[in-house]
Amino acid sequence: MDKKFNLIEGEFDQIEAREILVQLFNDKINFHVRKSFSSNIRFGIKDENSERRIKSLQGELLKINDFFKQAEANNSIYRINASIELIAQESKKTEV
Repeated sequence: MDKKFNLIEGEFDQIEAREILVQLFNDKINFHVRKSFSSNIRFGIKDENSERRIKSLQGELLKINDFFKQAEANNSIYRINASIELIAQESKKTEV
């Protein structure tokens, strides 16, 4: 069963738009930090996928901050639309 959820839909001033995006990316980074930490504690190795995602998300966060620094003098309103598309996948079968 597939489902789509609207996460963000609206117009925001510069401060609100930056705050929403930064918080969203920080939450996702923190998710992967915790996941990798848990893997390190349980198995003695960091979660490689989470480590890659952390670096990628941190790079995107830098781009967001740069964008809003360059736009500081601009009093624009920003429209943000973000949806989550949930698609059921066949589960991976593990061999015993």
